[in-house]
Amino acid sequence: MATALVIGIGGVGSVIGLKLHDYECFDRILLADIDPAFAEKLRERTKRSRFEVHQVDALQTPKLVNLLKDSKVTVTLNACTWQTNHSVLEACAQAGSHYIDMAADIYSPPGVKRPGKNSFEAEIERFNHAFLEKGLAGILCMGADPGAVNVFARWAMDRLDTATSIRVLDADNGEVKGYRFAVLFSPETLFEELGAVPYYVNNGKVTAGKPLETEVDWVRFPDPIGLMKTYAVAHEEGVSLGTYPPFVEKGVNYSVFKYSLSDKVYHIAKSLAYLNLDTWKKVRADGVEVAPIRVACANLPKPAQLGATVMDGYSCVGTEVRGTKERKRVEYFVYTMDNHREVYEKYGYSLTEVQTGIPPALTARLLVEGKIKERGVMMPEALDPEPLMDNFSREGLKIFVEKREVERM
Repeated sequence: MATALVIGIGGVGSVIGLKLHDYECFDRILLADIDPAFAEKLRERTKRSRFEVHQVDALQTPKLVNLLKDSKVTVTLNACTWQTNHSVLEACAQAGSHYIDMAADIYSPPGVKRPGKNSFEAEIERFNHAFLEKGLAGILCMGADPGAVNVFARWAMDRLDTATSIRVLDADNGEVKGYRFAVLFSPETLFEELGAVPYYVNNGKVTAGKPLETEVDWVRFPDPIGLMKTYAVAHEEGVSLGTYPPFVEKGVNYSVFKYSLSDKVYHIAKSLAYLNLDTWKKVRADGVEVAPIRVACANLPKPAQLGATVMDGYSCVGTEVRGTKERKRVEYFVYTMDNHREVYEKYGYSLTEVQTGIPPALTARLLVEGKIKERGVMMPEALDPEPLMDNFSREGLKIFVEKREVERM
């Protein structure tokens, strides 16, 4: 039997905790947060609870090491913001725990300075050797996108002889009623991504674009979403998939993450960027130092608090891979799609939270069961996709595959 630790018990952390509680391979699940209020509520309402609640500051590495060692934690799932990644990775390396997170800092190429840079390639460079030495897995960015979409890419790539392009496509026509404006996942993360330089791979080189002005086009998503306007947005997989050596060896020279945005979100994001309110870099106001992005989002409802709100519409997150198989041109679109209202009624959490929480929880189970054998610190495309793809749908992340072939007559 194994022990899991979930750090950061918001909406996504709660979904992860509940999924882990469903798995018999975990006899103890530790829920940790700097403010354990949501964790306490989750423990109280869970029947025959195996949850233990701890108050933890994820940035205090020594105390975290003690908790991991004292509780003999097998796998740690970091559902906090990316600022905690290095401290939790360090704690896991010292204490001997597998590590999974859902996001890294916005990518910036070598030589481009960013304060507090925690991007995925920096994490791999810094922690890979230590994890390999101890036989541990550190799986980065294992949410939905990034995360499941990287696994989709690997699954499709394994079925092709050659490949040229990978596009991760995310569309949502959902609405939250009862608020002038609400975001279904961390609003700080959303606006930071939309205001950041969108890096992607073009002609085999990492290329910089302009926020909300790059790679703008219309994409037809599966019904009932349909035709949506999409923008290149700063996301880890937009770079990692186009630079992963096995993919490059197969011919991939283009990769991008594209997000559909409503006019409302587009204009809000542009306004925050114009006012420099989309940054974590602290400024002084009224004698207090504060991150502008925290101020901009302070009055927005937390995703975990949207339960009483009526949500409707669909979300589609998928990966399009183009290449060849036996001299035929082949295109795969592997995606997950579901209805906001139906998912909330089933799980009690938003579709965005469920989509993000299932992949890391499933990955944790497969790790402790020995079905994920890779070791070291890596992005999800480095994993064998078959155990994950075999389980996504039965765990609640519905998977669909569209395959198109073109053959010369």
